[in-house]
Amino acid sequence: MTTTGPLVWIDGEVLDAGHARVSANDHGLLLGDGCFETLAVTDGRPRLLERHLRRLRRALSLLEISGVPSDEQLRAAIDELVAAHGTDAARVRVTVTPGPGASPRHRGDEPLCIVSITALPPRPGPARLTLTDWVRNERSPLAGIKSTSWSENAMILREVAAAGFDNALLCDSAGRLSECTTASIFLVIDGVILTPSLATGCLPGIIREVLLDADVATEADLHPTDLDGADEVFMTSAVHGVVPVMAVEHRVFPLDGEHTRRAMALVDSAR
Repeated sequence: MTTTGPLVWIDGEVLDAGHARVSANDHGLLLGDGCFETLAVTDGRPRLLERHLRRLRRALSLLEISGVPSDEQLRAAIDELVAAHGTDAARVRVTVTPGPGASPRHRGDEPLCIVSITALPPRPGPARLTLTDWVRNERSPLAGIKSTSWSENAMILREVAAAGFDNALLCDSAGRLSECTTASIFLVIDGVILTPSLATGCLPGIIREVLLDADVATEADLHPTDLDGADEVFMTSAVHGVVPVMAVEHRVFPLDGEHTRRAMALVDSAR
């Protein structure tokens, strides 16, 4: 099978996405109980896969989901999907749920793991952001987990898109900047690239991790007023890499800033 259409790996078999089936009692479907990872495939290779698998295992541990395919099995599944998809550039998603269960308190013993592949979307242009009154709950048990309970994010994205923005910039319950709805946020202030700490409830983004590990960026307590002193702003995500921010509401930022270019070059070369 070689196709550029959506494919899934489920129960050890590669299928057209439309032919895949899951139980009507699956906790992911009924409760949003589960987690996922989304990564890019470039030049036929999954990017930063080890980092994604490490974050997935952490989420599974916190959610107490066991019996999931091993890292080796997931690598093989991704390789099989990439070969079947027949393109050098794609987006892969690994979704894990506890499987079907009798009630919200009672899970079964057959976890569900789906690996899917679709075409890699083009890198978006410079983003327009808006600050929103909705917050990231840094005290939530799901803080820092890429949870399948995603309705809140989807609702926010619909609202900001209707208002003419590309993404929302959220604070935590204490008023500190946390993250964008679908990306990590970075501010360049006095020549230093800063990003909110995990204490704000933001996701430990994979590209965020790359920049921190390379000592290109550092964590800091940031507030909306810090946007007034920022020289550059950019977002990061595993699929799109570094995306410049052209404006946060009325504040306008350069699109080709030195520090944004530096971060983009580092991320584009990361494997």
